[in-house]
Amino acid sequence: MPNLSRTYRPSKFSEICGQTGVTEILRKEVEQQKLGHAYLFSGPRGVGKTTAARIFAKAVNCTEQKDGEPCQKCKSCENVTKGSIDVIEMDAASNTGVDNVREAIVEHVRFVPSELKYKVYIIDEAHMLSTSAWNALLKTIEEPPEHAMFIFATTEKHKVPATIVSRCQRFDFRRISSDDIVTRLKELTEKEGYKVEHEIYASIATKSEGCLRDAENLLGQLFSLGEKHITKDIASLVIPQSQLPMAVDLLTLAAKRDSSSALQKIQDLEQEGAAFLPLFDDLIAAVRSLMLATSVAREAEALKSGEESSKALATLIGKFEEGELLNISLTLMERRKEAKQGLDPRFALEMAMVAITVGATRTDHADKGGPSGQNGTGGQNNNNQAPITKETSITNKPITKQEQTNEGSSASPRPPAYEVGGGSAVSSLSSFSINDVYLWWPKLLAALENNKSLLFILKLCKPCEIKESTIILNFQYPYHQQTILKNQKNKLLVENTLREVSGHNDLMIDGRVGSAQDGSSPAQPIQNKDTVTRLLDAFGGQVIA
Repeated sequence: MPNLSRTYRPSKFSEICGQTGVTEILRKEVEQQKLGHAYLFSGPRGVGKTTAARIFAKAVNCTEQKDGEPCQKCKSCENVTKGSIDVIEMDAASNTGVDNVREAIVEHVRFVPSELKYKVYIIDEAHMLSTSAWNALLKTIEEPPEHAMFIFATTEKHKVPATIVSRCQRFDFRRISSDDIVTRLKELTEKEGYKVEHEIYASIATKSEGCLRDAENLLGQLFSLGEKHITKDIASLVIPQSQLPMAVDLLTLAAKRDSSSALQKIQDLEQEGAAFLPLFDDLIAAVRSLMLATSVAREAEALKSGEESSKALATLIGKFEEGELLNISLTLMERRKEAKQGLDPRFALEMAMVAITVGATRTDHADKGGPSGQNGTGGQNNNNQAPITKETSITNKPITKQEQTNEGSSASPRPPAYEVGGGSAVSSLSSFSINDVYLWWPKLLAALENNKSLLFILKLCKPCEIKESTIILNFQYPYHQQTILKNQKNKLLVENTLREVSGHNDLMIDGRVGSAQDGSSPAQPIQNKDTVTRLLDAFGGQVIA
């Protein structure tokens, strides 16, 4: 299958997709012969910068041009199409040095064209030129020969020296809209004699992110599969199916404040083999759409008239306040970053969804007693916990003899009590749930950010069960369990930090090794190890011989 973007490359300004403002000005300049000597074309990749430069080079040299468009038939047009020596294209990415510029441009620009009226230099990826190369070009660009023209194409205009920019006519190319991309793809499909379902065009437009060249390449990959009728199932071999319906389902449960069903949904998705990092991306995209639809009526109408998943998302408009949507997007981005850095993706998603469902992302959260004071369905405070504010102070309060006598003896020493605010200790037996722990966990990781070794292990483990006031952690490797639980300094540091972020003064941690689900019995140790027993259970153990 030939490359569609090359086979159907535009040959006239009117054929360039989605850049009407730029192409009209260039066409008028050619028509009226009011030409500049240096042009700067900037914008994202794959939106037509180099194509426009080639058409402009052909148009200014065309002897039979009409309305600023090249005729494609005269000798000049034919020479440019075949590759004229007077139209010089230079890739600045591979010719960055001053010697390359002197050899290719400075020393040859003074010679008159051999075939055409103008000698046109097209420098692609111009931002890659070195400072010395730009300095060598500066005088030539400022006072070029009458027969010379320069076109600089770049995706990073801010890297082009200001002294160069000020001497150029600047044209900003924009991303191609989804509607323009879909229209272009339909034209190419018709020319190639294929039939493609409409939803696939929308998926390609979304995937290409405004880059027409990427969209054409994706369509070409679909054609290369050898099927004349491209269906969703066939397209999924090239374009992964969107997980937006899953994201909408999770946000619907979040809007209902149903954390239990949200966690069950995440477990079901894992069993179905869903990829959680792409799901994070779809969740963020869905929240963005809701933010726009909440503020812009046109965006709301677009959702309501879109595909099934978009219509389902439209039902959530108004379920979240604007401030809450902002906090939800920030929460999702933070958890996604942590998942990419090593935190279990499922656990990261669970933490995010619990934070949303219990109202931790609500803008009025501080006035309602905090996330720990709400149940999974948005109910009232069920643990009599005072809200922790900026004014709240957490101090160590030693236990007196009288208090020890009143409370009786215990098998293990009691951890230091914590006093919150005016002096009433915030603690009660089993007064928190696993959802509360999920809310505390990001704060714990943030508090231990400077302790890289502990942070690495805590990102890989997961709270899975609560026994009285003890949080059971699920570790991947025995060495991680020993590092946290057998080392009293590390254990006390983690416990004290958890107490500070939670406000529970008797909170403790314990752990097991395996892959148990929440609330289940301990799992069997990981089998089929190898590779020197998984690098001796993740950096522990010995083997000296």
